Amino acid sequence: MTPAGRGITVWSPAGRQVGENLTQPAPAEMAVSVDTAERGTYLVVWTVIAADTHPSRGSYTFSVGVSSAVPDAGGLPIGDVGAVSPLGLVLQVAGRWVHLAGYALAFGSVAFAVLILRLESEPAAEAACRRLAIVGIVMLVGAEPLTLIAQVLSLGDLDGQVFADVLASASGRILALRLGAAIGLWALLGAAAQARHREAWVAALGLGVALAFIDAAASHAVKDVPPLLGLSLNATHEMAMGAWLGGLASLVAIRMVTPPAVGQALLSRFGRYAAASVAVLVLSGALLALVHMRSPLDLVTSTYGSVVAIKIAGVGVALVAAYLGLRAGRSWRAEAIALAGVLALAGLLVSLPPPR
Repeated sequence: MTPAGRGITVWSPAGRQVGENLTQPAPAEMAVSVDTAERGTYLVVWTVIAADTHPSRGSYTFSVGVSSAVPDAGGLPIGDVGAVSPLGLVLQVAGRWVHLAGYALAFGSVAFAVLILRLESEPAAEAACRRLAIVGIVMLVGAEPLTLIAQVLSLGDLDGQVFADVLASASGRILALRLGAAIGLWALLGAAAQARHREAWVAALGLGVALAFIDAAASHAVKDVPPLLGLSLNATHEMAMGAWLGGLASLVAIRMVTPPAVGQALLSRFGRYAAASVAVLVLSGALLALVHMRSPLDLVTSTYGSVVAIKIAGVGVALVAAYLGLRAGRSWRAEAIALAGVLALAGLLVSLPPPR
């Protein structure tokens, strides 16, 4: 973990700050020297950024000689959810929703173009996928400033030192990698538009896969398994989501600019593609739930488990909407709304500590 701001702040019974000389004896430990000359209750507030980019803060008290009223520290964490401030949590969810939606549009439309389209014979459909991917790239870039502000506010106020610490932490490195990947996608799609080479689309697809692994490094670490396997599981789950949602968006965009016969042919191909994406999404999601929860009871006894249960229900609603849409000639709105809600729940899950 990386200390954020002061890292550890200690207030004496009289309200004086008495902690100094912050040290980090081990990667998961912090310590300060404390002057305990005063008798009474001391307050300790800590703020850190974990290696998986999650901000956390908390507080506790200890007493010397006798107990007394808790010092008035002003910044005492009250009403925190998932070890962050409520406002920070809301902004984290918003930032992750924008990022995941952008990833779905960017990666999903590129995957649709490479795996479903015949790029050489369907230029109008290719152009629709490229425009959709550009929208996704804009969302990917726009999500990062929001995420940065969310990280800082999760630890308290907008403080310049905390800003610097967030940028210097694992969170800042992930932010830079995400921006680099988004810019790389934009460059590859520009090359594809000018030369109409399939190789540029395939390279963009590969960069989308790399971005999923970057995002996996900012997800909850999967315990008791090799790190690469945990990263792969998280990345696979995100790619399956992007393929389903981004593929759906691509299909809708293409059907708006192509003759009905083209749209109908693509619908037939997309049905099998979407089924495979959903199967991978459900399987990887089940495995993630298994490694992050201690037992099925966590679905009703923990906040994390309750959100997982609601997310499962949301995926079920999206599947039912997809089935009914296919029978009715593809009414996609209910499916898209359900999937947008699932993305918000996914963003919330990343901010909540898992039971295990």
